[in-house]
Amino acid sequence: MRTGMSGEWPSTDGAVGSAMPTTQPASFELREELLGPSATAVLVREDPASSGLAALDERFLTVVRSIGLSIESSDSYTFGHSERVARYAARVATALGLEPAEVSAVRLGAYLHDVGKIRVPQEVLNKPGRLTGAEFDLMKMHPVWGLEVIEGVEFPFDVRPTIRWHHEKCDGSGYPDRLTGDEIPLHASIIGIADVFDALTTCRSYRPALSGPAALNLMHARRGWWRPEVYAAFRRATGSSSMNILSWAAHALAARTARFGSAAVA
Repeated sequence: MRTGMSGEWPSTDGAVGSAMPTTQPASFELREELLGPSATAVLVREDPASSGLAALDERFLTVVRSIGLSIESSDSYTFGHSERVARYAARVATALGLEPAEVSAVRLGAYLHDVGKIRVPQEVLNKPGRLTGAEFDLMKMHPVWGLEVIEGVEFPFDVRPTIRWHHEKCDGSGYPDRLTGDEIPLHASIIGIADVFDALTTCRSYRPALSGPAALNLMHARRGWWRPEVYAAFRRATGSSSMNILSWAAHALAARTARFGSAAVA
């Protein structure tokens, strides 16, 4: 079973087979545009050979969070998205019984999963309505572009599989490589289900937010998109505890409403 820390890399025709490529040095122009040169230096200085939990300290996470916030800050509809996805995904990973180091790897991947959206035109990201086919094709490039953005940056965990494959679905209907079943790394599947839940429970320009229960009903009808064990862990994570995903989503919606104004809920 592949996790988000290892796996196979798709060939140029989209087939899965070869080992993941070695990261090559790259220009830091995009990262410096996002974070500034000092923040880029913090990311590069982290020692990937050291203990993951030791390397993933609060200073490091603060820098990584700032990447997500820099992408989302101009859009009230997605503001805080990566933070919420990281929280939900960590909860699912814990419900799956993953070790603390793997939970940390999931969190890191969640913070970075949408970093490729910095290359999506703002008029597409912030369009007040549904995307055209051509616009959606551009949006579907963000997992591929995300790998280019982080090229040359060393992280304590390998986040490339989760960035590229968090939109894949077990039935083969996802993107960018139309992977199926266990071809999708476990960490990517965890982040993917958290990503969908947050999207459904967040107001968008073309629809209101769904309530938590309504989102769960819709996701149950599409449960074949995710590994069975991931979907089961997600449902456990939406249980009766006051620290469950549903309560967090309700608090997040209230916070966004307070920040950006009233938000309709379906």
